[in-house]
Amino acid sequence: MPILKRSAKNMPESSPVYSASIYRLTAVNFRASAETLSASFETRADERPNKLTCLPFYYLISHAAELLLKSALLKRGFEVSELRKFEYGHNLNSLLEELQKKEVQVSEDTVSLIDGLHEQHKNHALRYSALMDDGRAIFLPTPEQAFGMLDELLLLTRISTQGV
Repeated sequence: MPILKRSAKNMPESSPVYSASIYRLTAVNFRASAETLSASFETRADERPNKLTCLPFYYLISHAAELLLKSALLKRGFEVSELRKFEYGHNLNSLLEELQKKEVQVSEDTVSLIDGLHEQHKNHALRYSALMDDGRAIFLPTPEQAFGMLDELLLLTRISTQGV
């Protein structure tokens, strides 16, 4: 017996409105899960997590950011088929760039955080190779910074945001 029953009787899967809503809802669920994880963090003096068990938190944060960027783009006329192209996939910087082309204002803090998360998200480092010594650092902003970024991106998915 399935736990979740998915149904979209009057909303085709390729509909930008349907997809934007699903992406937004999923991002909110990922954020809520990240909040649960962060409540148990032991932190260093700089407020970053002290243990490697924080990696799922950062995966949830970066995937929520991806989904919110996609939702914001769909709300501004981007097509679902466009988002499925290789250059957008898990590419946070490309998604942000497309959003900014639509004259959406994004704070420098959020731009900086997305840039920091971009490479490790695109290459799935948090899922597979974060603990491998490949010479690359893992970007770990403070939970406060991460939640601030997600809050801003969430607001960009609203219909009434910035003229939409």
